[in-house]
Amino acid sequence: MGKIDDIRVEKRYEALAAALREQILSGEIASGGALPNELELVERSGLSRGSVREALRVLEAQGLVSTKVGRGQGRRAVRPGAELVRNSLEFFIRGHQVEFSMLMETMETLEPSLAALAALHHTEQDVVLFKAQLEKLRTTTGTKRFLAVNMRWHELIAHASHNHVLIALYDAVSPGLLDPHVAGFASTEIREAVVHAANRIQEAIVARDVETARRRMQRHVQAYRQSVEPVAPKVVTL
Repeated sequence: MGKIDDIRVEKRYEALAAALREQILSGEIASGGALPNELELVERSGLSRGSVREALRVLEAQGLVSTKVGRGQGRRAVRPGAELVRNSLEFFIRGHQVEFSMLMETMETLEPSLAALAALHHTEQDVVLFKAQLEKLRTTTGTKRFLAVNMRWHELIAHASHNHVLIALYDAVSPGLLDPHVAGFASTEIREAVVHAANRIQEAIVARDVETARRRMQRHVQAYRQSVEPVAPKVVTL
């Protein structure tokens, strides 16, 4: 007789959770839309109220259902957002004690692609936003504030790519670069170099010069890594 793998029988509340999950992810239940109440789910599924509540708890833990108290409120569907990616990746980074150098390798791979996509897909509103942020960067004093404003500029460039998958990944990874132990590295010379590099990247993006935007961002991230790694903690703390 051939090998038979372990057979797992799905629990009934898991089956209900899976059915509701599919309705939320497919858009059959719109984001913000009300879920059937517990009694309705009991009647429609044939499950006990305890099993229905367990299914709803599973969906709440997965970030797909929120509960609001008040007249006409109750449980509502939630469209998965970047927060889910960010939380999962944060747990992974902390649980695996990911080194700062590994995070920088990730950014060296990710940011040039985002800059290239921003050159392809940016809108006029994107340009207004990241140009204004660069002007703010020119006049910002104080190391911690400078790092925060600079990170916001990078975030705006990432969002100008209009690639939601890469944006979610970027938003999840980038906060690790603002580790407080790194804050003292930005000298006046480095700040001037950062502004100059950002301006050149921005010019290429506005001109829709894809390869130049990619190349300039690659150099910029590599220069940042060379400057910050000697004073950065070995392990990322989020």
